[in-house]
Amino acid sequence: MSSLSIVLAGDICPTRRLGPFAPEVEAVFALIRAADLAVGDFEMPLTTAGTPVQKLLNLRANPEIAQDIPALGFGILTLANNHAVDYGWTALDGTARLLQERGLQTIGVGTDRAAAALPAIRTVRGARIGVVAFSCLTPTGMGASDERPGISAIHIETAYEIDPWYQMEEPGDPSVVTVRTRVRDADRIWVEQTVRKAKADCDVLIVSVHWGFGSGDELAEYQEPLGRAFIEAGADVVHGHHPHAIHPVGFHHGKPILYGLSTLVGQQVFMPASDQVQALWAAMSADGIVAELRLDGGVPDVVLHPTMLNADRLPVLAQGIDFDRIEERIRHLSAPLGAAIVRNDHALTVTPRS
Repeated sequence: MSSLSIVLAGDICPTRRLGPFAPEVEAVFALIRAADLAVGDFEMPLTTAGTPVQKLLNLRANPEIAQDIPALGFGILTLANNHAVDYGWTALDGTARLLQERGLQTIGVGTDRAAAALPAIRTVRGARIGVVAFSCLTPTGMGASDERPGISAIHIETAYEIDPWYQMEEPGDPSVVTVRTRVRDADRIWVEQTVRKAKADCDVLIVSVHWGFGSGDELAEYQEPLGRAFIEAGADVVHGHHPHAIHPVGFHHGKPILYGLSTLVGQQVFMPASDQVQALWAAMSADGIVAELRLDGGVPDVVLHPTMLNADRLPVLAQGIDFDRIEERIRHLSAPLGAAIVRNDHALTVTPRS
């Protein structure tokens, strides 16, 4: 396998026609286009039809936007997330078809569970690169099954543990409650089988997963065990998204787990929404990461390019105190997960801490 580069990015939520780009925005998309392969999470159903499913927030945008997506530089887009489903299966399937018609491969959705979990395989510089996608956030009725179309879902079980002694001393204090989350046993077995099968057909396997909390610093309890399970089943990289904030980089058996790259395009905030949703959007960070994997036959080198959303909610490369702030956040969050950070010019190299 000759040297190659793969770019991974976070959530892509366009609600307006894209381009031509200002030079500072073009610099980010030029970085993505320069990679041998780029993978992102497309989280905006492109439809004027369909029926909104019952959930907190339903997003959609004009199908004409599909014309502009190839210019961003991606080859593979996952639709396995909690918003691509917002107007039901017909809109989800239509969005996949619109993107496919413009030369993009879509993953994480299908007419049944097996189809939704099929990997995309690309031969790049003599290497077979596979990408398989899952979502741990699954609006009701939108997880694919043997009899139902939808997204490639991993179901998470949640329990609430009460500290009885603390509760007696401080009744009503939310701190008496510990939220426990775990992957459903049957889903864990299926995921491991799916990842092993995908790895058998490629040289490098990326598992792309929508998971975690929408904002903040904390990881959900299920994330670290699930990330390790992906690696042990054959993943070479875990590509995490959904949190609208930068989350840590960790390593397992020397292989990187990118817990959350935040937002690449975040134009959903221009839509009308309830006060509750507006408050959620206000809590979202404008900081993000474009992750570059450099492979030369072994474990990939991980290079992070910090970004920020501008007034149009498009990415620009972070500089000065903005870069410093993002660097400090990544160092702080990633150190407990075994990552060492080295600053090189305008990027951060992440390696397993020896």
